[in-house]
Amino acid sequence: MPFLVFLKSFEILLYEVMSWLVLYPRTLWRSGRYPLQMMKRSEHELELPVPEQFKDVVSPPIFLLLTVVASHTAEVAVVGHSALIDNGIGLAVLIQDNASVILFRLVAFASMPIISGALALAAMHRPLDRITLQPLFYAQCFATTPVVLLCSVAATLTRLPQPAADIPAGLLFAAASAFYVGVEAVWFTREAKRGPVIGILWAVAVFGLSVLVLAAIIWLFAGI
Repeated sequence: MPFLVFLKSFEILLYEVMSWLVLYPRTLWRSGRYPLQMMKRSEHELELPVPEQFKDVVSPPIFLLLTVVASHTAEVAVVGHSALIDNGIGLAVLIQDNASVILFRLVAFASMPIISGALALAAMHRPLDRITLQPLFYAQCFATTPVVLLCSVAATLTRLPQPAADIPAGLLFAAASAFYVGVEAVWFTREAKRGPVIGILWAVAVFGLSVLVLAAIIWLFAGI
């Protein structure tokens, strides 16, 4: 009986993992093309029973995780393993293999949706707790993940030996920043029911704070 239970669990896990191959590209396209609709949808999805949630897309946290894994895999294929593995400065001694690099990047990039979600609650004058924060964190994952992908590709380009690769890398960083601030500005304007100027200010504040937190995390672990 335990073996049959294991087989059933493996069957479910295998199907779930393989379904990501089909649903991930769709989720990426929709998040990049219709980020505001995906953000709004995520809040409604969490009100449904668990089996009914995100039936035709990848759930936001898994979407972020898969993007981090895919980006790291591409980096390893193009330029070799991450420089963090070779860096023994500070907390970088904790990063010794690809799995720890992925975990580090996941936590670092996940700080963006959690920060924007917390600030969104402040902008909407709503209490901050585990229940109110979750739907906003999920929504922000949809907005953040395309940015994570663009920034990861840009970071990989900067590691290429050709100096000319810095040009497309800079363009990708600029595109990611413009996409993030633009989406957040419209989203804050709608959710907080304030004017566009206030929405832009909130978006810039979220972007600036996220950059500072990411820079602090990178400095602690990479020593740069």
